[in-house]
This record gives sequence, C-alpha cells and structure tokens, in this order.
Amino acid sequence: NMSARIRLVTLDAYNTLFKPKGSLSAQYAQEAVKHGIHVTKAAVSQNFGESYKSQLERAPFYGLQLGMSTRQWWEELVYATFLGAGASKKDLDPVFNDLFNSLYTRFMTAEGYTTFPDVRRTLIQLRKRGFQMGVISNSDERVLSVMKSLELNDYFDFVLPSCMAGYEKPEVQIFEKACDITGVRPDEALHVGDDIEK
Repeated sequence: NMSARIRLVTLDAYNTLFKPKGSLSAQYAQEAVKHGIHVTKAAVSQNFGESYKSQLERAPFYGLQLGMSTRQWWEELVYATFLGAGASKKDLDPVFNDLFNSLYTRFMTAEGYTTFPDVRRTLIQLRKRGFQMGVISNSDERVLSVMKSLELNDYFDFVLPSCMAGYEKPEVQIFEKACDITGVRPDEALHVGDDIEK
C-alpha cells in the first residue's frame, strides 16, 4: 500500500524559522538599562523561564479564556520577570510602561529576530517542488508582523498563530484547520518544528 504523497508542509515559527537576535534575555537587559533599570542577563534569563511557567499555569493560552488580551498577558509576565531579576518596584513602576512598549514592539519586527541561515534556501526549494506551505505557531498575532518584517511571508500560503486559531499545538484542531485552509488530508501533511511534543 503506497503511503499518501505529502502535499502540505507546515512549519513552526519560533526557533524553527527564526530566533531572537543574540539572546532574548540580553535584549531584555539592554532595553532595561536604557530605562535606568539595571538587571543582569543571567537574572533575566533565569526569571523569564520561571515567570513564563507560572503565567501559563495561572492564565493558560494567553489568558484568552480569562478575557485578557495577549498584550496584557505579556505585560504581567515581563513585569514579573524584571521584579524577579532584582529590579525594585520603586524604580520599575514609573518606567515600566515605556520599557514594556519598547520590548513588545521590538519583538514585532526583524529588530528582535533573525532567521536561521538555511531557512530561505529550504523554503525556495520546497516552493519549487510544488508543496503548499504554511506556518502553525503557538504564538500571539505578532508572529504575522515578524514574518512580514523578515520577508518570509511570500513563501507561505497561510500563517496560523494559535491565538487566532483558538487552539494550540499539539491540539488536533489547529492542524485540522491547516488542512481545511489548503484542502489536503491529514495524511498528506507534514509538520516541521523544534518541539517533538508539539
């Protein structure tokens, strides 16, 4: 029995197509210094992971079920990260709004991210071979502007962020949505990412 031919290739976005320039924590620390907040890269790195985990437990999936906006969700996470990394409330509160805005917008564009070296070559090849192509990403809507800014948009038939799909990988519905968009069967689709669970 011949297995179905792959017609659709979907890719994850973060850490598959692109990654933060340098490191995420370095960018956070640099931006903080501009606003007079002195935290080390290591402290940010350690606390970002912990704050991210507890924010996910408290408000899964960007707090969408709790009526939060994705922006609010990140705001709380970033605030907790800087406090955990040793910034005092007294110093942080007056500048936080500006600091958060600059970080939030930095990670909307190519200013915050860089593509992996083999990405463009690979996408050109896949396109040439006639595959339908999409991005399925557990992310907020900023992935759309990042893709545009990195000039990756033209390679893809669709970009599906989880916050707009209403489901997150590994939930089957987000993959089914991709199949619906392109009219291919699940056994004709292949997903590429950096996380085996998802």
